[in-house]
Amino acid sequence: MPITAFSSFTDGLDATQRSREHFITNINLEDERLWVPYADGVWFQPCSFNVTSGGFSVVLKGLPGSMVGTHYHVGTVHGYTMRGHWRYLEHDWIAKPGTYIYEPAGEAHTLVITEDSPEPMVTLFVVGGGLIYLDKPVNGSVAAYEDGFTLLELTRKYYREAGLDARQLDLLVR
Repeated sequence: MPITAFSSFTDGLDATQRSREHFITNINLEDERLWVPYADGVWFQPCSFNVTSGGFSVVLKGLPGSMVGTHYHVGTVHGYTMRGHWRYLEHDWIAKPGTYIYEPAGEAHTLVITEDSPEPMVTLFVVGGGLIYLDKPVNGSVAAYEDGFTLLELTRKYYREAGLDARQLDLLVR
């Protein structure tokens, strides 16, 4: 969903509901209901949605052999791997539990959970802006756009359909 679909920078929250204060949220890796479907074999649980920059924080989970399509970031990304193994097809390293990654903005890459991962990959990603999906890795054209606004709407829709309280997501908006 393009950002222009939102009526204001507050994403419909009353100014008294938007907080710039510190906050905490709890992620329950074991509650399958809380995992929002994202791609085939890939889900996320939201940690925060930044309605100023379009950034977001999520815990991403993926089954061995699954992938997130080729994309690049308009801002920086920090990631910390908690479970499983994953990599970018465009690099020769493999992230395993305990691996921290910093990504500068602008590099196109394709995230894959390795086929031999001993368990589903679970990684915390802190994303400083939107993702631009490409139709192919080299000289690709824009295929889709994702950011904190679009993920918030996707998560709200999923929560409503799953019978979860979508109002709880407002607590994650910053």
